[in-house]
Amino acid sequence: MAAIKLYIATSLDNFIASPDGDISWLVDFPNPEQNDYGYADFLASVGVTIMGFKTYEYIANIEPFPYIGKQNFVFTQKNDIKNTPYVQFIRENVVDFVRNLKQTSKTDIWLIGGAQINTILLENDLIDELIITKLPIFIGQGIPLFNPNNKLTNLQLVDNQTFKNGMISLTYRFIK
Repeated sequence: MAAIKLYIATSLDNFIASPDGDISWLVDFPNPEQNDYGYADFLASVGVTIMGFKTYEYIANIEPFPYIGKQNFVFTQKNDIKNTPYVQFIRENVVDFVRNLKQTSKTDIWLIGGAQINTILLENDLIDELIITKLPIFIGQGIPLFNPNNKLTNLQLVDNQTFKNGMISLTYRFIK
């Protein structure tokens, strides 16, 4: 069975974007060593991406599309959007689709985000691993990593790394 991995960056106060979806605080964060923080290795380890529509709207503006060669699924309620050469839009039940995808995928799956889909999959025990890179910055308000929920969730720390610019990467497995 494929594993679903939420690989994401947050501010120290656990936001993934500002209230309007802006991530310039992440993109512009100093990286004097030009470190990719394990991104290339992680990207090579997955064959499928899943994300919500708001996350896709941001990614769709990146040229060239960054996940060519992967199966890319975007969850949406919009009926007027057609599939693209790189993206299939999913309008069916998120939980049912992801459960089936975990059973049928031959590779691990990257849950790119955002907060709504992260929370839905968390509440339904569908995330296997959380790889979070924390930036030493407070943005004060914004889109949280997870929306408020009532799910008590236990995690096991399996790896951590620190970087010279103050960023830390934490890898957790969900204990089920």
